Amino acid sequence: MIADKVKELEKENISLKAQVEELQNICGGKANMPKNCEYCNNFIQHYIRSGNSYAPTHYGCCVAGNRIKTRKTDETCKSFVKKSYGKNYL
Repeated sequence: MIADKVKELEKENISLKAQVEELQNICGGKANMPKNCEYCNNFIQHYIRSGNSYAPTHYGCCVAGNRIKTRKTDETCKSFVKKSYGKNYL
């Protein structure tokens, strides 16, 4: 009974791996981050003071010359530039 369930799960796992591989081929490898302001090099995060520390808000500024002072982290614009973190972080 358990052996049958294991065989069934192994078949499903093989099928799912094939689907993941096919999707990676379609998307061109690893999935990219969404083009939200949060992941943009031109976005400067706003913070608020909370006691002795600072906490990020869901707002920030775009420094790409779009003249929009407040942007939400889930917004995006034509000036999106993927943020680079350096090779130690990826």
